[in-house]
Amino acid sequence: MAVLAVALALALAAPAGASGKLVLGSRSFAPNGWGWGTAEPKALFNGGDPSGSVSSIRWRRWGGPTAIGFGRNPIFKPGGGYYRRPAKIELRAEDVGRCDGRRAYRRLSVRVPSHPGGKLGPWRLWAGASDLCGPPY
Repeated sequence: MAVLAVALALALAAPAGASGKLVLGSRSFAPNGWGWGTAEPKALFNGGDPSGSVSSIRWRRWGGPTAIGFGRNPIFKPGGGYYRRPAKIELRAEDVGRCDGRRAYRRLSVRVPSHPGGKLGPWRLWAGASDLCGPPY
């Protein structure tokens, strides 16, 4: 009985999410968005313009040192506006550590084409942020 009480006390004292799945950054990264601070998000949004969103995300190797995802992202047209159809985007979540006491991927890099159907461009940090644990600006 004493062992059970000690085990229960230790479980309650553990930080939230300590034993759960890795999450992507923290909700505080984009408080007006969604997907941040969750495990294997199917969609992300920064809370601003459409280029800060990704939909239909499919992840591979979630929980490992690096997770790779593919989804759809609105991209700008030359001269302004957005292409009618979102383009393919590749995401790379890495730098496993802690955000708000939870195990999390703390960095997200992405590659997008210059036009829908085009070749993916170079890797760049999502929103220019090197850390997804707090606001990027």
